[in-house]
Amino acid sequence: MKKNAVPELNYKWWNKNKSKMMKKSGLGKALTVYEAALDQMDWAKALKALSEVKKKVVVAIGACNKTLHADTIAALKKYPKIIQRAESDINAKQVAEQVRAAKPPAPKQKIGKDVVIWKRDVGVEALKKYTPRHIGGIKGYTLQLKLNDDILDVLEAEEDYVTPAFMVEDAEKVGQKMISEIVDQLKKFDAGWDKLGSAADPAKMEKLIKTQMLKTMTKYKALLEKIPVARWNKFAARNKQYRDYKIKTGLDISIGVLSTTVGALGVAGAAATGGASLVLGIIGVVRGVADLAKKMQDVSRQAETVEKVLVNDLETLAKRYKNAAGEVKKKTQGGAEVGATILKSILGVDTPFLATLPKCKSNLALWDNKVAGLTVAGRKMSGMIIKGLAACDKLEKVLKGSGDAEVVKIYRKLQKARKALDQSLNSCSTMMRRVSKTEDNMPKLKKTLDALSVANPKYADIFERIFPAVVNLTLSGAGAGVGFAGAKNTLELVNTSLTLFNDIAKEGKTQLEATIG
Repeated sequence: MKKNAVPELNYKWWNKNKSKMMKKSGLGKALTVYEAALDQMDWAKALKALSEVKKKVVVAIGACNKTLHADTIAALKKYPKIIQRAESDINAKQVAEQVRAAKPPAPKQKIGKDVVIWKRDVGVEALKKYTPRHIGGIKGYTLQLKLNDDILDVLEAEEDYVTPAFMVEDAEKVGQKMISEIVDQLKKFDAGWDKLGSAADPAKMEKLIKTQMLKTMTKYKALLEKIPVARWNKFAARNKQYRDYKIKTGLDISIGVLSTTVGALGVAGAAATGGASLVLGIIGVVRGVADLAKKMQDVSRQAETVEKVLVNDLETLAKRYKNAAGEVKKKTQGGAEVGATILKSILGVDTPFLATLPKCKSNLALWDNKVAGLTVAGRKMSGMIIKGLAACDKLEKVLKGSGDAEVVKIYRKLQKARKALDQSLNSCSTMMRRVSKTEDNMPKLKKTLDALSVANPKYADIFERIFPAVVNLTLSGAGAGVGFAGAKNTLELVNTSLTLFNDIAKEGKTQLEATIG
């Protein structure tokens, strides 16, 4: 063993560093049991295993030759402090788990009043995507998704802000599909009108499109109503004390006014406001974006740490299966058939396989939570950046065309600041595409891991056909991670933009006020 070696609490370290001439001490086996307990997150078992490691360290020291194994003895004598630190860490985890498990039962539910969690005027949204030639306006065709407010109170008390955010996001996804369908109907309506020409009856055509819109809205009603229930059930599965709570959802449909007056729909532009106040407003927005970008960078770093552990553990599962399959083929003289029963007999007692499977499930749940947080933060940050860019556009209009040399300088700096902010939006969008792809495929990976936990898993079918595709799909969404590099790049771009805006405010405030107010 090397001089001044620092021992580690794992079999690999001991097996690599111990002298081959030493008598057996049982330390290696004790370390293996300890590692398995850690993988299973069985803290009581881990503490018991550490106690056994402590005893075997004494045996190992006794098995050393004082002359030949002086460095080994010196290293082994460092174990007590390392074991003590590990015990403290495990004790803290055990206490935290007990605190979580000791949550008081949920109070008896008092179903609260309905609150609107999502609302869309589908006519207005459809007209943003397509301007019909034969419709003058669509107003008041609204959908409102409602939920009993005591459910939201529970989520807030549990500091779960992701679940309600996902309810809204899921509703928006379905809503956008519905709006796209209505846009297609408007296009067909225009085509039908053009085909009929002067023979088109406005009253009949209006009735036709109204009927079709109502039919489409009703079609999506059932899909939208199911969203809060699905998200709540996921929350209740993690928080058993609320599993008996009832969730009441409803979707209100309002039918408004649709007119077949030919004419384009216009949006009035807002008047420009003072340049100095606009700069200060933009700085406030960009500061908020910078704060959020910093949080996203931290969360993405945590997510990628969990992801790396999960990747290694998934590789371990696949490797243990291949080893077991190899044993089966040897027993059957190289036959192609890999018997499920024989595989079960091998993998059912394989310590690394049994320890790794629950660890994979736990880390997948943790990863899911981190990625969900990134999704919510990314959506919020994109909205804030868009708001900042809109303010930049407004300020550019105020400054553009000025003959004042100082204002021209400020205008050029503004263009650089806007470019950095625009690039930060692109960077954020790229990151969120990876995050979204990962999130969409996570349920498939969970389903695959669950399939390995049933009484008689179809190992060959899972590992040969399903496992590679599902793992690759889920992890390819993350690329080289769910986006720490992307989050870091986004933060750098936002900070560049913020520095430039601060310069504009500092150097150009007086000139802006004097020139444009």
